[in-house]
Amino acid sequence: MSSSTPPQRELLMVGMSSKTYRIGDIVRKECHVLVDDIGITEENVKACKAEADVYRILGSHPLIAECLSIGPENEYVELKYYPNGNLKDYIHMNLANITESDLKRWAHQMIKSVEYIHSKGVRHSDFRLDQWLVDAGLNTRLSDFNASGFDDQPDLGLKGTRAQGFEIPSHCLPRDLEADNTVESDLFALGSTLYELVAGHTPYEGLSDELVESLFEEKKYPSMEGLLLNDIIMGCWKRKYPSAKDILHKMCGSRITS
Repeated sequence: MSSSTPPQRELLMVGMSSKTYRIGDIVRKECHVLVDDIGITEENVKACKAEADVYRILGSHPLIAECLSIGPENEYVELKYYPNGNLKDYIHMNLANITESDLKRWAHQMIKSVEYIHSKGVRHSDFRLDQWLVDAGLNTRLSDFNASGFDDQPDLGLKGTRAQGFEIPSHCLPRDLEADNTVESDLFALGSTLYELVAGHTPYEGLSDELVESLFEEKKYPSMEGLLLNDIIMGCWKRKYPSAKDILHKMCGSRITS
């Protein structure tokens, strides 16, 4: 291929609100337009614009996916491409080489990234293990903010917006889903994500969504016996932590380091 030939545009995935392409070393997320459904397209545009605003709010941070550019109308975001992929797939592909130290380090980084976005007034609203990417240094970077909501950002001239979605059942705090997402709902989902990290599967994997929702509503949780981070995960589910910073304090007390 000639050096002057532009890189090919490779479709990576089609999500609920956006299409994701790889263009060389760039990942470009564009609004998913449905010509036959204007209503859904309008919701998709809203989600894409909110994600672009979130990247503006968060700026550059070593535990957040690196945003390279944003469209003039917030119609797309361009992110750095991370060849190692997401953390869920990376662990699956490299399971034999993953150590307890790796899991502890990633858990600490994941919680720190949550602390950071909350300090900026952002609620992610869709935590899952595959929302964290793995960079060249094998560190985690939080991504995928198209379900997120945020507080007013007067310095950026942005009016706050409620979350554009909510979590999958195994990560969803039992609540009125018509209400906005909160720090509390994010921390519950973080608990389920940490469970994914150390257990290798989602809470109650294999059960129906309805049964999983019912079990969490009844405050019945998966067995934590022998699992790394069991106290922290259960604390997230039982809403013992007011903030991600409190979870970090608990980890430091447990001598878990970054």
